[in-house]
Amino acid sequence: MAQLRDKALLIELHLKKWSGVKTDKSLRDELANNHSIDETRISVNKKLTNSPILKQIKKIDGKIRTECIYSGAGYSGYCLAWDNQGTYLLPIELKDKFERDFVGWQNEREKLVKDFVKQYDNIIAEAKTDLGTTFNIDDFPSRDEIEDLFECSILKKPIPSSNDIRVNLPASEIAELKANAKAEEDAKMQKITGAVVDKVQGVCKHFADKIDSGETFRDKTVDKLIELCEVLPALNISGDANIQTVHQKAMNTFHGKDITADKVRDDEDLAKELSDTAKEIVSDLDTKGGYFD
Repeated sequence: MAQLRDKALLIELHLKKWSGVKTDKSLRDELANNHSIDETRISVNKKLTNSPILKQIKKIDGKIRTECIYSGAGYSGYCLAWDNQGTYLLPIELKDKFERDFVGWQNEREKLVKDFVKQYDNIIAEAKTDLGTTFNIDDFPSRDEIEDLFECSILKKPIPSSNDIRVNLPASEIAELKANAKAEEDAKMQKITGAVVDKVQGVCKHFADKIDSGETFRDKTVDKLIELCEVLPALNISGDANIQTVHQKAMNTFHGKDITADKVRDDEDLAKELSDTAKEIVSDLDTKGGYFD
């Protein structure tokens, strides 16, 4: 894993926001009593605000995940899943692009949070009118607390070494710990490589399907393919030979021809060539890899 530690780092994404929703047990009990319902079978939530700003913040959070973090099929981010606890692997080669995009969304989000805080008194006043007798000021964080309920940050960490085990144990037990750590690292690497293959196949299959179906062929379909050609070497952290081969094929066919959606729509021969190559790439990775065994 020494090579991997030189090529990538780990990041944790921290996103949080005020939900603007509050469970109301009194309303639940009232509803249960009025309709003879077991109170454990229902819950009542009050929507404390209809602020469009909260909706915009939620939308940006989605953009951060899909355009900065997630790199699987259907996404355009730069990271690969490292574990199931929200840690991701970021290739060093993509670090500048990642930070550029993330900081852009982060700054836009921070402006929205400040706007929300400025409007907070009005939001509470509006809720007092809309919620009628169910309004409870205690449902709302104080003005001093509300801004702290929003966060958008990244924590960067080095990839740990399986050899760096500092415990006072017999040599045999330390060897076992190192072997277990190495096995876990190998499994993660296989999973990461499989995720890259999944992305390549997903983008190429979508591209070919759009051509073959005769559906409206949009610029973003081409953009995703060109983007894949550009970032694939960095995502191929493991140096997988099959991924290197299909990348070269993709570069020769897609990137080298300066394709656009207009060219694909207007040139049937070109469209067929591109579709055939995309399907070949999907097939090559299916037959040569064994990535998902």
